[in-house]
Amino acid sequence: MNLPVLLDLFLTFLKIGAIMFGGGYAMIPILRYEVVVRHHWLSESEFIDLIAIAESTPGPIAINSATYIGYKIGGVLGSALATMGVIIPPFTVILVIAIFLQRFYENFYVRSVLNGIRGAVVGLVMSALITVIRGTFKGLGHGATITTAIIAVTAFIAVELLDVDPIVVIALSALAGIVLGLLGVWQL
Repeated sequence: MNLPVLLDLFLTFLKIGAIMFGGGYAMIPILRYEVVVRHHWLSESEFIDLIAIAESTPGPIAINSATYIGYKIGGVLGSALATMGVIIPPFTVILVIAIFLQRFYENFYVRSVLNGIRGAVVGLVMSALITVIRGTFKGLGHGATITTAIIAVTAFIAVELLDVDPIVVIALSALAGIVLGLLGVWQL
């Protein structure tokens, strides 16, 4: 194994884990910058596919992404290192918060920091949405674009307005994808 690459993989995901405030969606722009723009470990298209895979498999998107990218770059050891890298910072921070938050939760500075971070999280989630939308529709033909948009809007309405279980929505969307593929909509 290439030790410098493995070390870079671990340190990159350690950094991502340390700054991924706001959870999975908020970390997508950070992850994209590191693995697509900076390191070129994935192409833009591979990144969008990774997000789709990481979203539709059990577990947090950050861990799923780290595991996948780590394996692609460094095999099983790379996968373990990237996953540990992304887990260590939030585990440590949450442990410290769990120990001290009750004592400092009403502190003016603590509340101010948390309120400021909330605004950044909203911006990061919006950025992630734009990244996923751009990547999803890039290169699709007219029919596939319309069909994908219909599935997206239907999934949104089902989850947000009708309270349908997201797992059911993902399963039905996958089934629809297969049927539409057999009908030639995707033109793969």
